[in-house]
Amino acid sequence: MKYLLLLLPLLSACASPSPSRGTAAREAVADSDADRIVRELCDKRIALLGEESHHGNARTVAFKVALTRRLVEECQYDAFFIESGTYDFLRIQALLKAGQPVSEDTVATAIGGMWATEEMAPLIPFLTARIQAGTLLAGGIDDQIGRGTYAHRQMTREFLASLDGPRQAACGAEIERHMAWGYDEAHPYTAETAKFILGCWQELASVLAAPEAAAMPGAERPLQMVRNLERLFTRQVAAMSQAPEQPQDSRNWSDFSARDRSMFLNLEWLLSQSSKPRKAIVWLATIHAAKDLKGVDADARHGTSFGSHVQERFGAQAFVLGFSASAGSYSLGSTTRTFVLAPATADSLEGWAFSNHPADTRYLDGRQLRDFGPRVARPLNYTWMTAPWDTVLDGLLIFREEAPSRPTPRGG
Repeated sequence: MKYLLLLLPLLSACASPSPSRGTAAREAVADSDADRIVRELCDKRIALLGEESHHGNARTVAFKVALTRRLVEECQYDAFFIESGTYDFLRIQALLKAGQPVSEDTVATAIGGMWATEEMAPLIPFLTARIQAGTLLAGGIDDQIGRGTYAHRQMTREFLASLDGPRQAACGAEIERHMAWGYDEAHPYTAETAKFILGCWQELASVLAAPEAAAMPGAERPLQMVRNLERLFTRQVAAMSQAPEQPQDSRNWSDFSARDRSMFLNLEWLLSQSSKPRKAIVWLATIHAAKDLKGVDADARHGTSFGSHVQERFGAQAFVLGFSASAGSYSLGSTTRTFVLAPATADSLEGWAFSNHPADTRYLDGRQLRDFGPRVARPLNYTWMTAPWDTVLDGLLIFREEAPSRPTPRGG
């Protein structure tokens, strides 16, 4: 209850130090925004909750935390998946299967340092209690490995025991060097190194998929981990084997599309583990959640998003919620690096949202986004882009002013 009380001021999006008639009006409008979003999401099967791609948006995260609680408590959502490595969450499943307790720290570590913030903190005990009770399935959808996680510290040693003799030693040495990033002039990280490590994962996948191993209780989880490692290193090999054809600061959209495809495969696998249909919250960057990026007048149009796969599979059963801001600042994840947002221009979606609008939030539903047609806005990565935003999102919540995340000691 204390966490809900702490979140209510953020959810209502009012920061006035003293109550007044104007403050009450702003609170009523902002609460209506939250209620409208809950109503739109309540009967969906997949709720994709986006956020700007730097992941350092305090008001967005606080709103999503409160929204997650409401979707679970009021709308019977029973799964929570996040854009974090799948490995630690699969270990949590194994712990539960073995009857072992799952701590809040274990859940926080699985979510990862990107969200080690004061705004995210109230969600950890909420998720942990339900994970432990078996009323909520939690999972990571990414194949990347977060630092300080079980996957980073321990996982590969456990796997390598399944390989024989010299091969175990050779793979172990190279993979341990990679996990510690112990590369130097004598041992550089090259495309050949990535190919060697990929070969180790492919060999291990064959061992784990063999009939005798696959018949062992719980065998599907380690195999799922190794399949993710295969996909991760396949992308690394592809990226390192290509001749450089684009600027250093340009995004590799082939890598983006392959990663998003991998995330969707994880979503499908997680949902397939239940005999009954799940109602799933998926917490991720909006650029991954997007239904379609082809209409965006930026390089992003070359990417095939996770959300496009969800749209193809679930159609109207899925809902993509995006977030943006008219002004303020943000951080790079849970770091202390902050950046100032240029105030929104009058012709932008964010600028229009607060024209003659007194509240601190403005929610635009799919019909409103469609009626606006192509318009400049910045819900993907705080870069101005023009798009028919109803083809990208099903709804957009805009804050009058965003704020940077506040790191906890673990994430600072």
